Amino acid sequence: MENTPPPRVVKLGDILPSLANFEIILSSLKSYRLWPVVLREALLDKAISGVACNEGEIAEAWATWCKRNEVDPANPVFEGLSRPEMTVAALREKKIEKFREQNFGRMVPEYFRSRKGLLDRVTLEVVQFHHAAVAEEALFRCLEGEQTLEEAAHELAHSDGGEPPVRKVGPIGMGRLSSGLAALVNGSRSGALLGPKKLGHFHCVVRVIDIREAALDVRMRNRLLEELLNNWVEQQMAAMTGRPPRPMAHDEEETASVTAHPAGALKNRTA
Repeated sequence: MENTPPPRVVKLGDILPSLANFEIILSSLKSYRLWPVVLREALLDKAISGVACNEGEIAEAWATWCKRNEVDPANPVFEGLSRPEMTVAALREKKIEKFREQNFGRMVPEYFRSRKGLLDRVTLEVVQFHHAAVAEEALFRCLEGEQTLEEAAHELAHSDGGEPPVRKVGPIGMGRLSSGLAALVNGSRSGALLGPKKLGHFHCVVRVIDIREAALDVRMRNRLLEELLNNWVEQQMAAMTGRPPRPMAHDEEETASVTAHPAGALKNRTA
């Protein structure tokens, strides 16, 4: 059987002629759905145009950029960029960081207080029962110390029409829980047994394994600064394009999901 030769490696010069003028570039960006990204970055460029960096900040920006992108500062190679282009990219990130701090830094404490209830992280054991009476029996056994929640769920499986799904959820931010599950857990303490509560098609019993209150440390402050910047950018984008501002998706460091089950304990990532 004749071997098929591997496809030829495409070089940058092979594709640049297809982007020969502005109209083609603009059309390509829109068809690739990159136009909102370009607008966002252009907006940031405008915003940071008046931000200056001293020599120490420039050196710090270059070192940070190289470390983040695993680039050797002495022999930098990255995505086909020249050394000056890499320097510009590094300095741009530093200017955005300074703009973010200058314009939103004072807002962080109040913003943290408004978001804290959603930033607290919980770890839960959730059992989904088909029948309310079985869920109540499982909760009673746990409260009386007769069995753990998982043991009760397995022993009562025959009464529930099948093995009740036992799922560990978290550690995860409270803001990533469904409204029903968050309302059940809100204000509770580690070790609490909660429910039964009807969530979707199931009667859920929840054991709170752990609750960790959010703290305004350096890492959290940087996260909230980024959220404030993104909220501002979204408002500006909405004003430019005439569309309503889109709700921002707040990233979580760790997520767990039970969305495969009808109870839907967690929100979708874009919620």
